[in-house]
Amino acid sequence: MMFTTNHNNSCHRQRNKALGIPELIAIALGGMVGGGIFTILGISVAMIGVFTPVAIIIGGIIALLAAYAYIKLGVYYQDEGATYSFYKKTFPNSPFAASLIGWWVIFGYISTLALYAYTFASYAISGSTLADSEWIRKAVAGGVILVFALINVWSVKGMGKIEDLMVYTKLILLAIIAFVLINNSQTTLPVLV
Repeated sequence: MMFTTNHNNSCHRQRNKALGIPELIAIALGGMVGGGIFTILGISVAMIGVFTPVAIIIGGIIALLAAYAYIKLGVYYQDEGATYSFYKKTFPNSPFAASLIGWWVIFGYISTLALYAYTFASYAISGSTLADSEWIRKAVAGGVILVFALINVWSVKGMGKIEDLMVYTKLILLAIIAFVLINNSQTTLPVLV
């Protein structure tokens, strides 16, 4: 007996998993804006104070050089696989090193995701009586990760659209904040609040 599968069966839903240019730009900007401004800025100011803008400029230059290198490698290898793929193709006789790089990249993404979720949870509960509860903060962070993981499993394109909305909303809010602060540059912060 032979079984055949009808790929056009109405029971199976075709998923559109392609990301467009706006989604890819939003992912890149989201990582830089989210990590650079909302999670690391306070730590930077606490550590280096007035030199924070210098550190941001240096970080921007490094990010620009990294982007340039990734573009050149992508064009050279005709591959968008990034660090792991580029290393594997450059050093084909080093599969163990390539796998270590792959795992290091995964660890980096997981760590960054945890940092973003934890920071968001801190912001989300900061005005409530639960602000001092470490367990609540971790539960909210875990919930954020779970929600985005489920959205990603359901639809990559849908997650891309959500990323667009979040990133471009952040950029608009940052522009408004910058405009207000520039126009009130002679005013101290407590007067603004």
